[in-house]
Amino acid sequence: MNPIPLGIYRHYKGNDYEVIGFAKHSETQEDMVVYKALYGERGTWVRPLSMWENPIEVGGTTVKRFAYVGANGDSDRRHELREALRAINSTISKCEKAQLKLTEGTPQHTLTKRRLEAFYIATALIEKEMRESEI
Repeated sequence: MNPIPLGIYRHYKGNDYEVIGFAKHSETQEDMVVYKALYGERGTWVRPLSMWENPIEVGGTTVKRFAYVGANGDSDRRHELREALRAINSTISKCEKAQLKLTEGTPQHTLTKRRLEAFYIATALIEKEMRESEI
């Protein structure tokens, strides 16, 4: 029996990882989680189960270090949609902050406004597809 479900987890800093198995430390017999990054070089890592499960404090709030997102059987498509949504939301946040510093009516302000509108549409479409795929 697995100590935690295999599957996709989101780290409190935002990146996703897939738990692919479990192991024991050869000397201490400590339970370890074997997982791989679902971004960048997609490296494979191990971490003590106790660290995986321990809540941590971030900005005065207690959060899970890794929050369960879904089973390994979760389609690659749904994972891609979640990652796209995360990237778009990050870009929206940056554009909204930048837009506050731009003078209304300037080409930069207009361009940023149009980009934000496109990102809002993309977000709505991705969220719609994710809702429909749950049915």
